[in-house]
Amino acid sequence: MKDYTYKKYATDELMEVINVFNVSPESRAKIRAIVDQDPVQPDAGNFFRYYNPNSRTDAFEKMVCEKTGSKYALAVNSGTSALIAAMVAAEVGPGDEVIVPAYTFFASASAVVVAKAIPVITEIDETLTLDPAAVEKNITSKTKAILPVHMLGLPSKMNELRAIAAKHKIKIIEDTAQAFGGKYKGKYLGTLGDIGCISLDAYKVIGTGEGGLVLTDNEWMYTRAQSFHDAAACWRPDRYARERKPGELFCGENYRMPELCAAVGIAQIRKLDDINARTRAVWKQLRAEVKLPSCAKWVESNDADGVCGYVLGILFETQEQAVTAIKANIGLGGLASNAQGVRDWHVYWSWEHILEQKTVTREGCPFTCPHVGKLPAYSQDMCPKTKNIMLRLATTRIIPTYDADWAAQFAAKLSADLKNLFKGA
Repeated sequence: MKDYTYKKYATDELMEVINVFNVSPESRAKIRAIVDQDPVQPDAGNFFRYYNPNSRTDAFEKMVCEKTGSKYALAVNSGTSALIAAMVAAEVGPGDEVIVPAYTFFASASAVVVAKAIPVITEIDETLTLDPAAVEKNITSKTKAILPVHMLGLPSKMNELRAIAAKHKIKIIEDTAQAFGGKYKGKYLGTLGDIGCISLDAYKVIGTGEGGLVLTDNEWMYTRAQSFHDAAACWRPDRYARERKPGELFCGENYRMPELCAAVGIAQIRKLDDINARTRAVWKQLRAEVKLPSCAKWVESNDADGVCGYVLGILFETQEQAVTAIKANIGLGGLASNAQGVRDWHVYWSWEHILEQKTVTREGCPFTCPHVGKLPAYSQDMCPKTKNIMLRLATTRIIPTYDADWAAQFAAKLSADLKNLFKGA
């Protein structure tokens, strides 16, 4: 019988990972030959972070803390998991209300419902982020947290929102899914509230395939998030001790980040600032060089030096003008031209799950929970200001490979195209 030495993870698994990168068969053969000269050790590659002395997840979290200045970082398996864990960490639960912008990916609102609380859908302003005046108006005795979302890499009005939160003694849970590496007044987004959430899926600023991060300076909130993300395995200073105070021990989920995803994250975070610097530079150049017609203006910025810069937004005076620009195929996209036909999970009027209070079981929790006060008046027209803004918005994408020459050429062409489209406007 052929000799057989069992290795749970070894060269075969490594080669499959390499194959993810579409390496040619010839190069794979060369890599295999090199690896076979230095065989993977039997105990190498333990992909469970807590039993791996060389944990990539642990190393990734340390790098995130060093980069952002956050005291604690917890790597999880998605941005949605980060949001739910943050809700639990902040003790959001039955009967509580969380203020959510009317423009955000549906996961922001869904996480509130999963935490058994009520999302209060709230107007944005022309920065495409929460309108502080609308937030203040929607606060009730049931409000537990505000959820600012830095959409399209654009910082929210964090100074105003933090003042409101302090006034009412409520938490801020930052949704930084689309803005990792962005800043507000010199501080990384995700570190300005009580707890921050980041997405690392394939379409974000940097990605681990699937993944997310929870950031906080609060040890208690970190402990609760850490416990919840690992089936309440009680990752505390003394794991097997009695709870230090009520709320430390409870049942949880399994949101752990896999070691392979964390390894990708280590490589990705080294590129973070450079990626944002490149897109931000082009974003600024386009805003300086594109000549807009009188019927259009740039999306307002709460911190031009802190934007991620991968989306440039233009607001027209009317939806009809936005439709004209988008349908002209001049490099602009947006909701305006398909608002009646295609759902977009980033705008509240498509969230029938919440507007119609759809739930996992017929009991209707959390909307029918006895702890709930008066439910918001959910409807497709509940945030008319947001709908008006989103239907006047046109955007163009900016990728890190674009440079000053590309920006100059695109600015000249877009200026000419807009001038032709809106002669006299």
